[in-house]
Amino acid sequence: MDEPEPVDDWPHRPFSPAEASALLDDIDGAVAVWVMHHDNDVRSAVVLDDAPEDAVIDIVVETDAAFEMYSYTSGVWMDYGTQRKDDSDAPSMAGTLDSYDVLAGESETA
Repeated sequence: MDEPEPVDDWPHRPFSPAEASALLDDIDGAVAVWVMHHDNDVRSAVVLDDAPEDAVIDIVVETDAAFEMYSYTSGVWMDYGTQRKDDSDAPSMAGTLDSYDVLAGESETA
């Protein structure tokens, strides 16, 4: 996987659940938006004190063909790349998605 790249057109703050859900319509071919629910220790290290308790900081957008991974880090959303569903050499996303819940849409893998 390449080095993560900043997502320039996303806000420099965590998403609300509604904003994360909107990615279902904003990203071509999206079928589901997955979010990770972090414990308080992780959240306190990443999210500012005034952020809402339900702030979204890790997202996987499932499309027809792939999984697109994003994380909010150091005040910026980072794009961690895309894992194609038809890549037989790529590790399974099942282990990663065990830590996530579908926020919007319907997953083809769940």
